[in-house]
This record gives sequence, structure tokens and C-alpha cells, in this order.
Amino acid sequence: MEFQRRQAAARFGVAAAVVAALVYGVGWRRVLSNLAAADLSLFVPAVVASLAGMLVSAEGVRVAIGVSRRSPDASRTRYAALAGMFVRSVLPAGNVGKGAFVAYTVSRGETTSASQGLAGAASWEFLNMLASAGVASVGLLGVVATGRDAGDAPLVLGAFAALLALAVGSLSFAVQRRDLVVSVVLWAARVGRRTLGRLAPRLDTSLSRERVRSTLDVFLGNIGALVKDRRRLVVALLAAHVTWLLGVVPLYLCLEAVGLAVAPSVVLVAMPLAGFALAVPVPGGIGPMDAALGGIVAVLTGYSLSALASALVLFRVATYGTQVTVGGLALWRLQTAFR
Repeated sequence: MEFQRRQAAARFGVAAAVVAALVYGVGWRRVLSNLAAADLSLFVPAVVASLAGMLVSAEGVRVAIGVSRRSPDASRTRYAALAGMFVRSVLPAGNVGKGAFVAYTVSRGETTSASQGLAGAASWEFLNMLASAGVASVGLLGVVATGRDAGDAPLVLGAFAALLALAVGSLSFAVQRRDLVVSVVLWAARVGRRTLGRLAPRLDTSLSRERVRSTLDVFLGNIGALVKDRRRLVVALLAAHVTWLLGVVPLYLCLEAVGLAVAPSVVLVAMPLAGFALAVPVPGGIGPMDAALGGIVAVLTGYSLSALASALVLFRVATYGTQVTVGGLALWRLQTAFR
């Protein structure tokens, strides 16, 4: 536990150092002067849009998992989704841990199993990826239509589309070749016993073929139930798109707040593409995502990073600050309920 705390603190330090270096390179005084002159009447709606996006996302998670609005687990699921955003924001590689946290929390309810929660959380993440590709595609068309140079955005978007196709293909393969998937999992478990088992003797990596096959069948069955329920699938997909659209609104408003006029298509492209920086294992992508976001907007608009820095600071406060605050309150609410 102490090692994990030191590791998290170190990565927070790295993130803070990256942000400090970016702001220092721009100039503290210029950033502060731009912030002092910012139109705060646009900043408040940015916070409201960020909060609305969180609430829509929480509802989308509930729908994807398949928890009825009248179920006793409905409120728990929404709180878990909001708390998962806190986990994603404060933990290194939080994007990976968010789904597991939501699945575990929901499974402690009365009507939802761990497999159902995990399948729903995974489905929601895939729908989010699909929505981000759709939002970025619309934005890219808008950028090209106005005659701007889109740079490498089409290439990145094409690679993202290939990644989505690979995910769909992998799921289809798992459905059709379940015995082979089970064999691969058992092989990985044997390797784990021979390696990690020696380093951590208490780690249980023993699995039976029947147990793995049963878990896989339930997991794929829950995903199949979402796909077959067209109404639930459409609602979840719509929620994912609305979440992304509400996610780009704060960036647009924060740019406008510091006097930087941009076309909506620019932010529609910038936000999904900058999201790839979240793969860097620092809390909330602080630093890498800001650099990526500033770089993409700079390429598409011609604004300098020094002019964009103050808008990015406002954007982070409106989004990251809201996610940590609201997500932290949701996590506290869950802890109180568990007690």
C-alpha cells in the first residue's frame, strides 16, 4: 500500500512538473494576465456543461449495464459511475481501473452480478470510443470543408477506426472460438503461476476450464443481451454521443472566454484526438493531454501555445475540477452506503 501511494504521488509530481514546464515556457505573467481578463460569464456555463456530461455519462452506464430505473441498484450504479470518474482522474492509469471499479461496486448491490457489471462497463467504454470517432469525423469534415489543413488528423482517425474494427473482430472471434479463448486464458494462468506465483506465493492463479468457460459465457451473454435489446443499445449509444458533445462544449467556451474565436469543428476534432494522451499513466492525463490538446488546436487555428495556455487552464478547472469534486462526493456517498 505504501509503495502504491509513493508511486501515485510520484506520477502526480510528474504531471505537475509537465504542466509547470508548459506554463513556464509560455510565461507565467502572460497566462495570469489572460486569466484575469477572461470572461467568467462563459466559464460558468463550461462548468455546467461538464457537470451535465457527467450526469449523462452516469445514466449511460446504468443503461449499458442493464439496471432498471426502478431497480434498487439504479442509484448505486449512477453513484458508481460518477465515483469512477474520480478514480480515473486521480489514479495513474485510471482509465483501466474505472471499469473494474464500477463493475465491482455495482455487483455489491441486490440485483446485478459482477459479470453483468463488467460486461456493461466494457460495453459503455466501447460505445464511448465509437462516439468519439463519430464526433471526430464530423469535426474533421467541418475542418476540411472550411479549407483548413487538417494535418495528420485523418491518419490518426483512420488508425482509430482500425482499432475499433479490431475490437469488434476480437469480440466476434471470442464468441465463435470460445474453447480457444479458454485455452489461452488457462495458458496465461500457468505462466502466471510459474512467474508471479514465485514472487507472490499468496497470489491465486489457479483456474479450471469449467470456471473460465462459465465466466466467459456469462460475460459474452450479457454483451449479447445489450446488442439484441435495440432500444437499450440506441439509448446507450445516444448517451455516449451526448456525453462527448457536452465534453467539447467547455473547451469551446473557455477558448471564447479568453478571446480566442474558434470554429466548433476544431474542438470536435481536438478533444477526441487529444484523448489518446490519456494512455500516458499519469492521473487524469494532466500534462500530456494538455500538451496534445494545445498542439492540435494550434495546428488547426494558427494560435500560439502562449495564447492557448490560459484557455487550457480554464478548461482543466472546469472539467477536471468538476470531475474530482463531484466524483469525490459520489465516492463518499458510496462509502457511507456500504457502512
